[in-house]
Amino acid sequence: MITRRRFVQRASATSVALALQSRLPWASAQIPNDYRNPIMGGDHPDGSPIRVGSEFYLTHSSFDYAPGLLIWHSIDLVNWRPVAAALRRYYGGIWAPYLCEYDGRFFIYFPCNNKLFVVHAAHPTGPWSEPVDLGIAAIDPAHIAEKGRRYLYMNGGQMAELTADGLAVKSPPRPAFAPWPVPATTRMECTCLEAPKLLEHNGYFYLTVAEGGTGGPATSHSVVSARSRHAEGPWEFSPYNPVLHTQSRDERWLSVGHGRLVDTPDGKWYMTVHAYENGYRTLGRQLLLLPVEWTADGWFKVLPEIAADSTIPMPVLGKIQEPFDDPSDKFDSPELGFQWGFWHEFDPARFETGKGFLRLDAKGSKLEDTSVLSAPVGGHAYTVEVDVEVEPGCEAGLLLFYNPEHATGITLGPQGIGARLANGFTLEHPQDGAKRATLRVVNDRQEIDFYFRRSNQEWQRVPESAEISGMHHNVLGGFLDVRPALSAWGTGNAIFRNFRYWPEVSIPS
Repeated sequence: MITRRRFVQRASATSVALALQSRLPWASAQIPNDYRNPIMGGDHPDGSPIRVGSEFYLTHSSFDYAPGLLIWHSIDLVNWRPVAAALRRYYGGIWAPYLCEYDGRFFIYFPCNNKLFVVHAAHPTGPWSEPVDLGIAAIDPAHIAEKGRRYLYMNGGQMAELTADGLAVKSPPRPAFAPWPVPATTRMECTCLEAPKLLEHNGYFYLTVAEGGTGGPATSHSVVSARSRHAEGPWEFSPYNPVLHTQSRDERWLSVGHGRLVDTPDGKWYMTVHAYENGYRTLGRQLLLLPVEWTADGWFKVLPEIAADSTIPMPVLGKIQEPFDDPSDKFDSPELGFQWGFWHEFDPARFETGKGFLRLDAKGSKLEDTSVLSAPVGGHAYTVEVDVEVEPGCEAGLLLFYNPEHATGITLGPQGIGARLANGFTLEHPQDGAKRATLRVVNDRQEIDFYFRRSNQEWQRVPESAEISGMHHNVLGGFLDVRPALSAWGTGNAIFRNFRYWPEVSIPS
């Protein structure tokens, strides 16, 4: 049924598309298929896309999970699929990597435990080198070159010259850029000059940075632009600053910032940014894509007709926005899928997968001591389920995990079924002799219910439920997200079968 609200929404979307048709030089006479933000489901912050011929690759922050530095591939900038991982073991917390190409070789400059490293490869899918320590204590590196000289910018407006191969520092960091003066009326977390991104275009070098802090108040983050005739500066600020900024805490996308530009083969320009979703900070910082235009005086700006929550024409005509990848897994491959990441480790000796199951050795005496296996997902409501079998002494579970101290879920162990609430309190429901059960967690807009079923028995719902809207960075720190996870602690091991995901509330019947 077409309601008045739906009619207004559709009319508004059509108006935006028509406005863009008349404004954009690449628009055709026919309204193209559209996309809506986000372009990735769940937490994928600090996205760093590049174009390679007619295709696109990006990586993003791994934080505390491994494998790290996932490489994603796209042919249209909207639909992305993971194809490789540059880091195959856990090195530490990894923030804001920078993927780039120089002289036919690909580099990822990245901070790990607040020190800068680089890996390199002949192709974005690898194989990638072992990390090279650059000997710099900083975060948020970004590479640029001019006439054979290579430079690395970093947080705080610092810049260092690199050696010709890009794998060492030629001169120590020095100040090269000062913050843009954020208006005093802006409610922000901090000045926090960070996230430099660099681009050479039409005789200028463009430096895009983030200011205002990536968390805190909704209006904190912003995209700031400057340009220079040389890679070392001096830099002049854009008259359009802030290029992008959340204006109000009533908007859908909050703390919008950390922008990087990328072009298409036919001359369109876009910018990726990340943002928290209003009311759903638990999903972390999600990746958005916005078209930009170049002005007559040589600056770029976001098209005024659209917002981060607009309906936007697809970058490539004839393509449609597809559903996000389904993380469901029958564990029939000898390698873990790219949807999975271990917390603070990647120990191949601890797990075995293939043949229709995942064997995970127990580790530690409680959840706080173990390393969970997680898969980030998006959406306001979803359901996850797994069949689990435990050896004596092992407790295993299906969790919604933020960090070891803050997780909720349902477990099977020596005491039977346990319902762990978001505050860490666990209520036990004895199940005599239970060694195997199917566990289900239903996330209904951040209110969580737990279900279990033993062999040949009916589904049961445990009486306790959880609420997780406070499990996010502004409350707990860490720049993390809530994500489904498998866990095992105690002794022996757990066998997991048939992990299933539904992008909706699915109550067992």
